[in-house]
Amino acid sequence: MNKTKRYALLGLSLTMAGSVVLSACSANTEEPPAPSASPEPGATTDAGAARRDVGGLTLPIAADKLELSLWAPSGGNFKGKDFNDKFSFRKMEENTNIHIAFQHAAEAASAEAFTLMMSSGQLPDMVYTSNWDKEASKYGTQGALLPLEELLKEHAPNFSRILEDNPAIRGQITSPDGHIYYMPNIVLDNTNLTQMFPQIRQDWLDKLGLEAPKTTDDWYNVLKSFRDGDPNGNGKQDEIPFVTVHLNNVMFQFAPAFGVQYDFFVEDGKVDYGPYDPRFKDVVAFLNKLYQEKLLDPNYLVDNTFDTLTEKVTSDVAGAWFGWSGSYMGNFTTLMAGKHPTFKIAPMLPPIGPNGDQSHVSFRYPAAGIGIAVSARTEHPEEVVKWLDYQYSEEGIILNNFGVDGVSYDLADGKPVYKREVTHPEDGTTNTEKLLSHTIGGGSWATVVDPSYPQQIREANGQMENPLELYGDFIDFDKKMPPVQFLPEENDVIVPIMADVATYVDESINAFVMGRKAIEEYDAFLAELKRMGIEDVLAQYQIAYERFTSAN
Repeated sequence: MNKTKRYALLGLSLTMAGSVVLSACSANTEEPPAPSASPEPGATTDAGAARRDVGGLTLPIAADKLELSLWAPSGGNFKGKDFNDKFSFRKMEENTNIHIAFQHAAEAASAEAFTLMMSSGQLPDMVYTSNWDKEASKYGTQGALLPLEELLKEHAPNFSRILEDNPAIRGQITSPDGHIYYMPNIVLDNTNLTQMFPQIRQDWLDKLGLEAPKTTDDWYNVLKSFRDGDPNGNGKQDEIPFVTVHLNNVMFQFAPAFGVQYDFFVEDGKVDYGPYDPRFKDVVAFLNKLYQEKLLDPNYLVDNTFDTLTEKVTSDVAGAWFGWSGSYMGNFTTLMAGKHPTFKIAPMLPPIGPNGDQSHVSFRYPAAGIGIAVSARTEHPEEVVKWLDYQYSEEGIILNNFGVDGVSYDLADGKPVYKREVTHPEDGTTNTEKLLSHTIGGGSWATVVDPSYPQQIREANGQMENPLELYGDFIDFDKKMPPVQFLPEENDVIVPIMADVATYVDESINAFVMGRKAIEEYDAFLAELKRMGIEDVLAQYQIAYERFTSAN
């Protein structure tokens, strides 16, 4: 049995969007109307809209307009002033009678801004991050975050229903102290658990008469042919066979072929740390070979933005990379449409290593670390939890995934279908940018990802088949480090050691790959990791792993 089947989450329809009370999303103008005042209980607004039920949650949430604050990174593809520029959040305000005062940090500085905010103690009502799986227990036990389980029982019928139907999700977000401190992004479709994957210029393979690479040796030979065979046909040797914005992406592709990962992982029930595993020496030797022969982008350390990557792909010099389905494969295809007669990207299976290892490691658990926590300082805990619960209602899921009816999508056979101006914008924006002007995007918010959301964007980008379906047989939950959370005393060991280890590892592995350190020095590198305390960290991870698996 495919190991993803053990995590199939039953009981909640994957086609929730099709069963929404359609009258709830009724805006049919280019711009949703301004939010209206909320009625007193049992009354109606001036427009005649009565209080109504959404999955057990009564709307509007507040009788009088209420303002709540929420901190979140702005996101690189969103061009507005704050998220209230999105039609979906303006519609939510109308429906709930709650105005969200968004506090945004720039995407590039969001990690530092998050740490500074949390340490300041001056918290908004809600805090968004993509790392609550690592941070929730720490800040929860410090008293910065509100334990949610009792509030969820009483005020979050939609989210509570998901937990009841999918007990694995409850286990994935429960801290070691037994509390739930955040409400996560949720995927209920196994084919959407995959995140990034290997991608290659299929038209370059075709032009050079090459088969799709299957093994690490095949990849070496194909990349060498890209370097030498002039596949872009300009008479210059300007091809960059493999491009990346970060060494992590290269590791996602090649490290599993050698039986390891570039982070913590599990093997036969024992937690391991990739760079501390002696097999990792073979990974860096392979990547050093690619780098020295100019098969791996020689500027990967400095050309580390998505813009620089996009420039290399769209200027027809990039041959392969490891990236997302939409913002990489889809966007590149869209940007090159009509500009290049043969441009075609194909997904590749994970490479097979020298000892037969083959696995895909860029995937997530159904409950992600992405989500929203509630500050212990909030003066409106019930209203905050109700507003968050709305994100998981059928109505909220549609708003978060598709936007507003008649503005960003229309209904076809009762299901939301994006308007053409969203999927095929003609104003110089990509469809990712256009969609994010309408809504938050189901994959990056405290909501449920509707599988039709990524499917429609893929199809708009010319991907009639779902490339993510290729990877189900290569996903191994037994080997993936689960979203463990640590007790304070465990963090007291892990955090200071890993602060130094992470920096040392990144610097050293880049040095090995780029040839500034000889591969023969790897044993000394392992000895230094041991001296720095990596085995103490592994012991704490093992305790947390066994606690998680016994509880789930």
